[in-house]
Amino acid sequence: MRITRQQADANKARIVETAAALFREKGFNGISVADLMRTAGLTHGGFYNHFESKDELEAVACAQVFGNSVAGVEAVAGIADPAERARAFDAYKRRYVSKKARDAVAARCPMVAFAGDVSRQPRSVREEYASGLRRYLDAFARASAADKTGGRRQESARRRSIAQFAALAGALTLARSVADADPALSDEILEAAVDPTAG
Repeated sequence: MRITRQQADANKARIVETAAALFREKGFNGISVADLMRTAGLTHGGFYNHFESKDELEAVACAQVFGNSVAGVEAVAGIADPAERARAFDAYKRRYVSKKARDAVAARCPMVAFAGDVSRQPRSVREEYASGLRRYLDAFARASAADKTGGRRQESARRRSIAQFAALAGALTLARSVADADPALSDEILEAAVDPTAG
């Protein structure tokens, strides 16, 4: 039985959505095409109606995960009023290193989910990841900007925002890594990331 173009598009979207969730949870190599398709509620053979290879799907899923993350921080960066943007950015950072983010089965942040795995993936996946990371950091730098200065001050502000994000991503990664074995240490890491000067 032939399916409609609309159904084919819906099936492809379901595969990508399922892959994005499973790759974030289990890593690119932690899930087979057969298991992915079973989880999506589709047949294994149907995979090749949409993708030439798992590598192609990995790149598409990586792009989708980054698209969602970049959109979130771009929404903050797009706030015109500096005081309102600063409040929204502070709330964004607190959500990023929250216990809810730490305890999610699959890391929501593609940098936390994929960074340890992506260097072993095919070039197409590595390039998609690098492109997504660049877009995310660009938006994060705009969201953190107090003003629109130029030249060296802007470059210095960008470097500070990259360091700030690296600290947040590192804190979330570390907190997730010990959440089960040492919950108190995990909480301490998250709290330090939110306010390193407290205490």
